[in-house]
Amino acid sequence: MPQNYEILRTQRLDMFCLTAEELFALGTGEDIFAGRPFENPHGIISRENLPRTNRVQDVRDNPENIRWYYRMIVDRERNVAVGSISFHASPDERGMVEIGVGIAPEEQGNGFASEALLGMWNWAAHQPGVKFLRYTVSPNNRPSMAIIKKFDFPQIGEQIDEEDGLELIFETTVEDYLDWL
Repeated sequence: MPQNYEILRTQRLDMFCLTAEELFALGTGEDIFAGRPFENPHGIISRENLPRTNRVQDVRDNPENIRWYYRMIVDRERNVAVGSISFHASPDERGMVEIGVGIAPEEQGNGFASEALLGMWNWAAHQPGVKFLRYTVSPNNRPSMAIIKKFDFPQIGEQIDEEDGLELIFETTVEDYLDWL
């Protein structure tokens, strides 16, 4: 199997990092997860039109940055992929990382998004150079708004996203996040 980074584990979830080869094969119609030890009945990542152009180029230029990108969220008990989670990039010049999470509609309402965010933020908070954790969300996305409220991240502003329109920006320092835990 190609280079793979550690599986991040939470109470119920395993989060498998895509390999560079899998990232490059997205959108080709190939069954890119055929060799993986989980089922993907919802077509997580493989049937989604995810933003990837900048991520593919970044991984081509900096192969080690694959660890910041897509991870399959797998319910360990059922061995089923329930969603995906990804930072938008490696830490920027401020040390900020922004994250996005998506759960298959059939799997929503089970706490998978909150648990995956906690696992990824815990991992990121211990990576060199990470100083800020960010989450952006449409104010109309009630489930995601409820999730970020659980984490007590302060809202620091707003932005207009090309695809999603108005988004609220929630951000906290790694120190404050670790104190919150």
